[in-house]
Amino acid sequence: MSDTILTTEAAVHLAHEAYLTAINSNDLARFLTTVTDDIVMMPPNSDPIAGTEAVAAWVAGYFEAVHTVWNKTTVELVVADGLAYEWYRYQSVDTPRDGGEPATDTGNGVNIYRIDADGTWRVWRDIWATAG
Repeated sequence: MSDTILTTEAAVHLAHEAYLTAINSNDLARFLTTVTDDIVMMPPNSDPIAGTEAVAAWVAGYFEAVHTVWNKTTVELVVADGLAYEWYRYQSVDTPRDGGEPATDTGNGVNIYRIDADGTWRVWRDIWATAG
């Protein structure tokens, strides 16, 4: 059983890396391959954004407005019952595409991953909050 848990944890870590790489690619199509069809994102100071269509529109606007680079460091990862819960710390740097100074943000977040029917772990929920 411990081999299965390690293998599953490794798969979730790969999903984390795929998600982070997709965000940093600033490519909407690539980003969408790393999330579930019923994704919910909960950005700071915002209502939840639910479902692929709404999330795609929000992320497209974000990618159009800024070139973003995120660093997400896993603090804790728990895998149980087909879900994985990840607490992460982040730093993001958003550079406006129309010029201006980059904005840096730091904070904490929680990703919840779910294994899809094709056996791929994807982000099901992403919740983050600015620190300070």
